[in-house]
Amino acid sequence: MTVQAAASGGDTSATRLGPWARYRATYSRLPAAAQMIGLQLWLPLLFVLAFCLCYINAFHQPNPRDIPVAVVGTGAAADTFAQRLQDASGGVLAVSTVGSVDEVRADLRSGDLAAVFTPGSASTPARLMLTSAEQFQLAQVARQSFAPVAAAEGTTLAVDDLAPLPKHDAYGTSLFYGALLWTIPAYMVGMFVGTMGAALRHRVRLGIIAGSGFVLSGLGALFVGPVLGAVHGHFPQLWLLGFAAALAVGLLVNGLAYFFGRFVSGAAMIIFVFLSVPSSGGAYPVSFLPEPFRALHPYVFATGLLDVLRDVVYGVGPGVGRGALVIGGYAAAGALLTALGRPHYLRLTARRAASGRPLPMMQAAQRAIAAASMQPGAAQTGAAQTGAAQTGAAAPAVAAVGSGSAGAAGATAESGRSGDPAGQGRQEDPCADDYREVAADSDAAAVSGAAAGSGAA
Repeated sequence: MTVQAAASGGDTSATRLGPWARYRATYSRLPAAAQMIGLQLWLPLLFVLAFCLCYINAFHQPNPRDIPVAVVGTGAAADTFAQRLQDASGGVLAVSTVGSVDEVRADLRSGDLAAVFTPGSASTPARLMLTSAEQFQLAQVARQSFAPVAAAEGTTLAVDDLAPLPKHDAYGTSLFYGALLWTIPAYMVGMFVGTMGAALRHRVRLGIIAGSGFVLSGLGALFVGPVLGAVHGHFPQLWLLGFAAALAVGLLVNGLAYFFGRFVSGAAMIIFVFLSVPSSGGAYPVSFLPEPFRALHPYVFATGLLDVLRDVVYGVGPGVGRGALVIGGYAAAGALLTALGRPHYLRLTARRAASGRPLPMMQAAQRAIAAASMQPGAAQTGAAQTGAAQTGAAAPAVAAVGSGSAGAAGATAESGRSGDPAGQGRQEDPCADDYREVAADSDAAAVSGAAAGSGAA
């Protein structure tokens, strides 16, 4: 954007700029550190909104619906009994009939059924078969639902737990928090690499993700297992699984960073925390949750990770295959976004440099802080010399970020423009003349304006 010089002496203020440029000129008058803080306040705002819409919405009133259970029996009498149980539960249970317990043992272990009830008589106890390790809350609901049924038959209820939880994980939450332990650090690493490593090549970025994932997943497995005893045994499997999770999450966040820039932290939190955790069935069973969390359950990352963990540690759940498919799907999506993202980022950077667009506000503030720290006694003087960059183009600096050689060429051109062939004097933006009068309106604006020489969108 170019500002035309006034034909005659008149108003040379920032009102000649567009609304966005006027806002930037006003914002640039704040101290650089205050600018940095203000530009990051969207993240706590996002956290409040997402936490309310996801966590509080999903968990404030758990309402079990359609828990799948079965009654052993055949014929019209068994069907009538099952329908009566379902109606009496008020929608909590979804009751079917089976010929024998042996037919559905695999369904109990996989989680397709929460419990199987065998009616009793005055001389024979009723029996309830379940798997606490697959989902503790569902097992509790099944006990509470069928104890009155057995009492109505004039007998007691005997419970057969095919996969009981160990004493060191009495409520079945250790694996859920283990899944969070491997997911959250991984998206943090991917976020840091994505936001701070724009100039790094693929192999360097992926090396950081893989190396940190290997160390952090091993440390997590060490504390979950031998140190704290939340899980007994399976240390190599936990380490390997944590490493695979770290790679998948890190790849996806790294790929997203090419497209979201500094806002990737919000995208990562939504994907791996605010949607994944409530929908996973780790905190509450899926049948306790409202929509859309039920619908998202098969696809969120934490579901896949928990499926593998439950199978490895307790031998329950749908199996390693389904969980590995989810984890692999996220890794594949991350690899694709990473492959497409860097060319996209370089094209975007080149277009910004060629168009002479002003640099982003965050990096403008970063440059101002850097300039002030390097020359604290001459901060205003140095800022005034390059203050036009706040609202002017900063092609050489941007090109230097994106492609190196282009940035060098831009710097050389600027040196020639300023009459300094050696390139050792002050380098000035090509649009500096257009904004010199605007920048002169405020020394404070000029100070922050010096910051605009480098940045990202």
